[in-house]
Amino acid sequence: RESERQRGEGSLLLSVVHRVVSRFELELPKRESERQRGEGSDTGARHELANAKGESVEDRNKWAVLTLYEALNARDVERVQQLLAPDIEWWFHGPPEHQHMMRMLTGADEEETAATAFRFQPDRVAAFGFTVVAEGSAPDAAWVHAWTVAPDGIITQVREYFNTSLTITRVAASSASSKDPAGSTHCLPLWQSRRPDPPVKSFPGLVLAI
Repeated sequence: RESERQRGEGSLLLSVVHRVVSRFELELPKRESERQRGEGSDTGARHELANAKGESVEDRNKWAVLTLYEALNARDVERVQQLLAPDIEWWFHGPPEHQHMMRMLTGADEEETAATAFRFQPDRVAAFGFTVVAEGSAPDAAWVHAWTVAPDGIITQVREYFNTSLTITRVAASSASSKDPAGSTHCLPLWQSRRPDPPVKSFPGLVLAI
């Protein structure tokens, strides 16, 4: 695409539509190669290859997210576009000055130098089905990403938390009993973010149910 080459590799050419406070929907342009081969053919091949190797869904999804971080830090536009859905949804909680992911995806950080650009280096990654959680820290912040990976291996959503204590739970149904014939639901804790060492300051706490 000529327009992408003119803008340089640092621009991912995403349009940002403001949905609610600190919530956006990011849209990637259709890749020419996708239109030529048929949408989803490449991701379907990767999915079949993963199954052939006996790879679990969680392992495949973690690989997709870790590959995305590598591509973002390297400003590899083509690779990022291969991993993200054209209508990826981004949700943010934290100080506005830490919206580094949005600036990366929109190319707004093009003027930043390699020394000043924010780099996402996850210290811990865990997968729970189609949800992949990554956690990392910087000198002045701690961050958590909760990615949603579709069955075809494409990333469709990211929930980003900066300077926020996050607990992830799984909603489960309780079996019916004499006291509660209809049964009820409860949340099982799966994952808890770590506090920076040394602690930076007190963080607000949120719960994400999956």
